[in-house]
Amino acid sequence: MADTNPANFANRPTEEVREIAAKGGHASHGGQTEESHPPGRNPDGTFVKGSEAAKEAGHKGGLTTAELTDDSHLAGRNPDGTFTKGSEAAKEAGHKGGIQ
Repeated sequence: MADTNPANFANRPTEEVREIAAKGGHASHGGQTEESHPPGRNPDGTFVKGSEAAKEAGHKGGLTTAELTDDSHLAGRNPDGTFTKGSEAAKEAGHKGGIQ
């Protein structure tokens, strides 16, 4: 028995599906002007190279990193967040990942 659900795109005429798809594309990609994104940012949200916004974000990140001490990271982890070699935390994570 064929599905008669009108929300199912397979049950709609091809032209109607194309129109709906085009509206989604225009909504996500179209209509943006230079003023529609914050200064120092590209339309996709990334920083413009060398912009003041990028410099400020880098400065904030540097301040946060400078505040961290060697003992402020979690047990079994390196300061950068990766696992220390042979740590119990790494073994646990590997076990959890393998159980799925």
